[in-house]
Amino acid sequence: MQLLIYSPQVSPRTKYIFNFIFREVLRCDFDFTSVAQQFTDYNGPKFTYAESPLANELFFKAHGLLSKNNIEPLKIDITDFGNERVPFAVKGSALPFDIFAASFYFLSRYEEYLPFEPDEHLRFPAKLSLQFQLGLLKIPVIDHWGIILKNLLINKLSKLHFGSRKFEFIPTIDIDRAYHFKSSGIIKNAARLVRALAKGDAEKFGNIIRTGLGRQKDPFDTYQFLHQIHQQYGLNPIFFFLLSYKGDRTHDVNIHPNDALLQQLIENTAKQAKIGIHPSYASNSNVIKLREEKEQLESILHKGIDSSRQHYLKLHLPKTYLQLIKVGINHDYTMGYASQVGFRAGTCTPFFWYDLQLDKQSHLKVHPFAVMDSTLRKYLKMNPKHAIQLVIELIESVKIVDGIFYSLWHNESLSETGHWKGWKQVYEKMLAFSKNP
Repeated sequence: MQLLIYSPQVSPRTKYIFNFIFREVLRCDFDFTSVAQQFTDYNGPKFTYAESPLANELFFKAHGLLSKNNIEPLKIDITDFGNERVPFAVKGSALPFDIFAASFYFLSRYEEYLPFEPDEHLRFPAKLSLQFQLGLLKIPVIDHWGIILKNLLINKLSKLHFGSRKFEFIPTIDIDRAYHFKSSGIIKNAARLVRALAKGDAEKFGNIIRTGLGRQKDPFDTYQFLHQIHQQYGLNPIFFFLLSYKGDRTHDVNIHPNDALLQQLIENTAKQAKIGIHPSYASNSNVIKLREEKEQLESILHKGIDSSRQHYLKLHLPKTYLQLIKVGINHDYTMGYASQVGFRAGTCTPFFWYDLQLDKQSHLKVHPFAVMDSTLRKYLKMNPKHAIQLVIELIESVKIVDGIFYSLWHNESLSETGHWKGWKQVYEKMLAFSKNP
């Protein structure tokens, strides 16, 4: 039978988070009522979400966040729940915290709309997040809470049906620099040769010479390996290409989008994988440039593109998402941190972005990733062995809830050159473990 939920005020926020938890995470059908008599007369599974119960029914106390329609600093009480510290503590409820308010706070990225001190790329720092401070960042906590809620409802309510999900792994690849030396031009590679000589970097010097003479593949040309290993494990990857020739000179360093080799690479990759746009660093503050880059990729592929991931993960809410919607992007894969692994929105389940300023759900679907290669090596200073252990822990936390594990890798981190020596095995181990039962 259908679950009935009594709530005296069913706000847009309430509808949004209940739809996500029950329909997307738990696969359970439900309906709301704000009529007390209708709720009392209902003979099926039911519970109340309000400030106080009607009678002796199953009761979840509402904190009050979901009934509001503004954005303001919140006083968030913390309590213990099992071995976790959780926010939005309440008393006299089936759970010691408002699971729905806490989930909405994380999923909507409420804290990112409030004033904060940004990092060097003007991003919201992971260490400022409530999940990080409570030690919840490394697990898809909303999905885990969903399982606890499901077990509680099964124990307390009869005739309640839950559907099932299946674990899925989707590897995503960002192409910031399609090639290291190919298509860079004589002048640029000559300058690289001089710098390599000055630094005594024999490996880089040799790579430039051998690549130029055609004696070896460009070090960043790892595409055949990627296609083969994805095919081996039956995976459906997504490649995001950076196309910028008037971008930020420090951060947008891909070869010219009109380069024949790059365009051929994009066309060939599209035969093996889904393609998305990797909006440049400069485009984050320029919607006209964003549109131009998207149209450039579409002209190469002769079809529309509706998926993206921001270069340098430059996500500024709500501006970035509003710009993506404006140019026709329906799926974004930026939701994650550069400095920490884990689940920025508290979930491993794709969700529709909730625009807090308009207080309504948008049609932009957000696909949250859990781990990025440069996070492991550059920010967390890990070696490949320890990186593999952490990646396995992250995958296990997603397998427990039958969610989707998204990884973010770069073609260059598989090159086995420079500071990426030994890191190819991390990608191989990650794929292998994701396919283990």
